[in-house]
Amino acid sequence: MSFSARYVPAVLLTFLSLAVTLPAQSTNTPAGKAPRGSVSGRVTIKDKGAGGVAVSLRKSEVNPYEQHLKATTDHDGFYRITNVAPGSYEVAPSAPAFVPADNQRGKPVVVGEDENVEGINFALVRGGVITGKVTDADGRPVILQQVNLFQADAFTQRQQSPQQARQPAFPVTNATTDDRGIYRMYGIRAGRYKVAAGRSDESFNVGFTQYRSYKQIFHPDVTDQAKATIIEVTEGSEANDVDISLGAALQTFSASGRLVDSEKGLPVPNITFSLQRLAGQRAEFTNQPVASNSQGEFVAEGLVPGKYQVFLFQETSRADLRVEPLTFDVIDQNVSNIIVKLAKGASLSGVVVIESEDKTALQKLTQMRLRAYPMAMAGGTGIVGSSTSTVAADGSFRLGGLPAGTISVQLSGTMGTLDLKGYAISRIERDGVQMPRGIEVKDGEQVGGIRVVVAYGTGSI
Repeated sequence: MSFSARYVPAVLLTFLSLAVTLPAQSTNTPAGKAPRGSVSGRVTIKDKGAGGVAVSLRKSEVNPYEQHLKATTDHDGFYRITNVAPGSYEVAPSAPAFVPADNQRGKPVVVGEDENVEGINFALVRGGVITGKVTDADGRPVILQQVNLFQADAFTQRQQSPQQARQPAFPVTNATTDDRGIYRMYGIRAGRYKVAAGRSDESFNVGFTQYRSYKQIFHPDVTDQAKATIIEVTEGSEANDVDISLGAALQTFSASGRLVDSEKGLPVPNITFSLQRLAGQRAEFTNQPVASNSQGEFVAEGLVPGKYQVFLFQETSRADLRVEPLTFDVIDQNVSNIIVKLAKGASLSGVVVIESEDKTALQKLTQMRLRAYPMAMAGGTGIVGSSTSTVAADGSFRLGGLPAGTISVQLSGTMGTLDLKGYAISRIERDGVQMPRGIEVKDGEQVGGIRVVVAYGTGSI
């Protein structure tokens, strides 16, 4: 998938249930005091209460992966989110096939100390539908192909803004074709859209498959987005036969080589990693991980032309290793004899503590994981390492194999950020000093004394 380095976390969330966040944000709630604010309201469809609708509340800062509180509406459409700390938030409902009548994603709300904010209501209407079929050069259905929906002016905005021109055009939603090559996108807000399948360096791609990749084609079968048909979506509308013919698959190549110890030069066996393809200030990941064999040898297949670097997945048995910087080019043939050097990385260790009066909260916390990632450096592209640690019964953790730089830490559940069940990092301290902008580490530095403070809240009707 093509995207700016700051959007790398979106990829990991997609195929590894990993996620990257900005540094933990501190709250205004005093240490040791559980937040007691609340947000409540009603969700309706055609003036009738809509039951079973999830309503979420998250901080309004630009941090799409931060854990948020949730509640579900009762049979009359009423909801109430409790244990809310003071701050600025966005509240948004989520119901399959339905969208807010005002076409706005959510509503801003400011919660004061122990304040109960009421009357945050939402009226939902049925969203639009777009469906069609994707075929190849021989007219055969293309199975498991990503189909993207773009705002009609998404590409025009990129051309008009130098800053946006460095970023890919992001789809508002997507769908995957079935065994008949048919896709169906629903719950679409009213507006003007363009539909495309295939990959391009100018737009965000969920990824390219290990074996087949296609050049981006817009409906109706054009490569130039300016010539794409604009699909008008209104409340409850359905656009059928929005078909795309992708043509022939792109030619792909392989890259092979060895993983070796940077000090001794010996092969490093049984290591799993992925490749990032670099395109200017953007990076994309291959869908399939690569592994070295017992001799440290590896082969990565299905690579389109471009510049690549290695991204190492931290494993329990090799948690101290990091990849030394390396790039290689795939042009018009297979690449061989690539030497990837692994060295001992930096580490973070410390303890997780929880701000909650719930006596079982700490015990549940041991079912969570901490994940650490290097934040994007100025002028840099992609990321080169991450680390994962379980939380021990005494709250201790260790995150190893990290590169030098500013490290961001995030709390994750067993299935990623979606199952944190009320847990969220409120602040991170190093030797008693808050680290609101991440933790600076030097090459190979072993940093102790890290204190991760976690808040715990619940959402309820």
